[in-house]
Amino acid sequence: MTEAPKTPETPETALDAAHAAMQAAPADDAARLRFFERVADSELFLLLKREASGDQVDPESFELADGTFVLAFDREERLAAFTGRASPYLALSGRVLARMLAGQGIGLGLNLEVA
Repeated sequence: MTEAPKTPETPETALDAAHAAMQAAPADDAARLRFFERVADSELFLLLKREASGDQVDPESFELADGTFVLAFDREERLAAFTGRASPYLALSGRVLARMLAGQGIGLGLNLEVA
């Protein structure tokens, strides 16, 4: 579980920098690919409904007008800042998470409201 952060400030991550570069140049395909490469290479913290039991995980999912989404964060502190409480999570690479979600029609919300 993640404890609530001691300070709201989190240093910029490589993922933050890649996202900023992509946002600054929306027509730059190379910047977009670099961002997705950073997502794939990053350790992410997937928000769960409850603690994992063996190899069974139950991600917290959110039904929105655009579809179903799960949430992940690139820092434990960001996950805790989002939920405002100690929360169960699964640490895994972005690449593994993308494979888990592939073909399921589930989107990924990354660092929502905290980065």
